[in-house]
Amino acid sequence: MCTCLIAGKKATISGRAMLAANDDWEKIPSVLTHTPRRGHVPGETYLLTAGGRIPEIAETCGYSYTACKYNTGTLDRSWAGGVNDCGVAVAGTGASAFKAIPCEDALLEPDDIPLLVLTRGTSARQAVRMLGELIRQYGIRYSGLEGCESMATYSIADAEEGWFLEVAPGNHWVAVRVPDDQVAVRPNALCTHDADLTDTENVLASPGLAEYAREQGWWDGDIHHFDFAAAYGSDVSPNEWGPELDRMNLLRRWRAVSLFSGKDMPYEDLTYSVVPNRLLSMEDFKNALRDLYQGTPYDLSKAPGAGRYGDPFHDDPPEYALCRRWTVASFVADFRKEGAPVMWVSMGCPKTSCYIPLYADISDLPACCEETEPGKDTPSLFWSFQALHFLTCRRYSENIPLVEAALTAYEQEADEALASIHDKLAALPADRRRAEQTAFTHRQIQQALTLCRDTHTALLYRY
Repeated sequence: MCTCLIAGKKATISGRAMLAANDDWEKIPSVLTHTPRRGHVPGETYLLTAGGRIPEIAETCGYSYTACKYNTGTLDRSWAGGVNDCGVAVAGTGASAFKAIPCEDALLEPDDIPLLVLTRGTSARQAVRMLGELIRQYGIRYSGLEGCESMATYSIADAEEGWFLEVAPGNHWVAVRVPDDQVAVRPNALCTHDADLTDTENVLASPGLAEYAREQGWWDGDIHHFDFAAAYGSDVSPNEWGPELDRMNLLRRWRAVSLFSGKDMPYEDLTYSVVPNRLLSMEDFKNALRDLYQGTPYDLSKAPGAGRYGDPFHDDPPEYALCRRWTVASFVADFRKEGAPVMWVSMGCPKTSCYIPLYADISDLPACCEETEPGKDTPSLFWSFQALHFLTCRRYSENIPLVEAALTAYEQEADEALASIHDKLAALPADRRRAEQTAFTHRQIQQALTLCRDTHTALLYRY
């Protein structure tokens, strides 16, 4: 399961759009990867996940992204989410409840989409149009993930605007713009119900989208109110990334819109976008990604399986919260008015991991960002915070206050350091700026590892 959030620029304190996402994948480690900006020679091709190739562009963006260390086709890591040096962010959620449409000859698959945004996106709107053209030309097939036939929904944003792109097999897609004064959520389902296909400022779609659905007998309505989820979605799914009305999708949707609206929204009402009851900050997004239904009838720390220490990450009943035990990576895109965008990354369950600020325009990342086996001498961001998570959960109610205090202190200091260096960077030439941003990113990662080690040691002294 994964969850994506987008806020329009008039819904935030900064006056810029925001994108945030949790990447959930049971028992699979995550990695953090950086790919520098590159030029390409005429005739060069881009290798797709399923092995096909398409023409490469003259220059690809530099970008950083989180992914799961899981082989899919030509990739050794899957399900990318991140930010590029043009200030375009992307994340996705798998969706397996969709109409079966012939797509045997399609070249693209869901894992290609975020990487194409990161390599080729110069703005959110341009990225959506670029993807639409590629899907028109090459088609999109089911995901090649082992045991999982899925499509996806994608969140794509820059400082000016955010879009949700939903795709179906073949050449079918729709993208809806998040209203500037609203905040919206996508769980693991197709969720676009009311798209005005004539409003090309706020809705982009594949040619013939409504006509094809009408021909198949899936939909017979007004193109001013096209229901993509009903037309191209399904009420059944072969796995947990399933129908819109599944409990795991309903609960996360309900919780997100309730948190941001300040109202207890109807559980069954399929509302995905609301006007927030306040201007939203980075902290509001971090808190949402860390949410465990606390203070609601669904509070996981009070369920029978939570035990005497109120562990919300217990296995009984299954978790459906925005934050999960198996949230392996989380990030919030921080679009800045000047200079390179920043990606605040949590490498592990965000409830017990700090968000680390990383510049998008850097030269490289330290080796600890790659997954290593637990217990090895080489430190690893993921496994270090994974160890802290499991130790915290041994006596959760006693341990979490210490952990939260440490995370809060780190993030406050990191935010102050970011503000300080950000003012300095504007006056530097590009090469010097990139070097400073790289050094800053390396320092923040090392400080996060130190925080993790020290907090882990402090918990051990309690036993």
